[in-house]
Amino acid sequence: MRSLHSFLRETRGAVAFEAVIITPILAWCFVGSFIFFDAFRTYSTSLKATYAVADVISRQELTIYGSDIQGMADIFSHLTRNVSGSSMRVSEISWNGTEYDVEWSHPTGTLTRMRDTDLPGIVDQLPIMASGERVVLVETFIPYDPYFDVGLNNIEFTNFTITRPRFAGQIPFDDGTNPLCSVCNHDDGVTGDGSGTDDLDEPFSG
Repeated sequence: MRSLHSFLRETRGAVAFEAVIITPILAWCFVGSFIFFDAFRTYSTSLKATYAVADVISRQELTIYGSDIQGMADIFSHLTRNVSGSSMRVSEISWNGTEYDVEWSHPTGTLTRMRDTDLPGIVDQLPIMASGERVVLVETFIPYDPYFDVGLNNIEFTNFTITRPRFAGQIPFDDGTNPLCSVCNHDDGVTGDGSGTDDLDEPFSG
């Protein structure tokens, strides 16, 4: 009984014992804070970069080409510290009073261009538009792979930014006539007259 009482009152080694318990917790908190902060930084940077690209495109008055959008995607990648696997899609959407229509769309990376059949999934995110008005939609996708496993799985940050053309009613687009456009896909159904219409798609009624 006396030995048990002495053991319970013994305090030598308490600091070392507490350190063994708390050190893994402190290490997890430190690494976890770094991962969550880095994830927030990546998302915040990608959002600001998307706004910057959308603003540049909205100021265009002349025809833009597929190579221009590819250049914007390169700028986006640079602003987000060259995260591998990032991609971007730029589309112009019109409203005729009863129906939405994708005027033109150009993707980068592994994305496919937006079609009229994709509009029902985003109709709630489109702004109120006057008949004949057009808006430019810039979508960016950037994957995030945590450096350490702290409970945060691999995720993809998606940004959805809509802006109106600032100095013109629409932004002309041509994906097939620019000799510098080495990445253009000439078989995606986009016309070369700048209209960007697709006869295979039917307008979506909102």
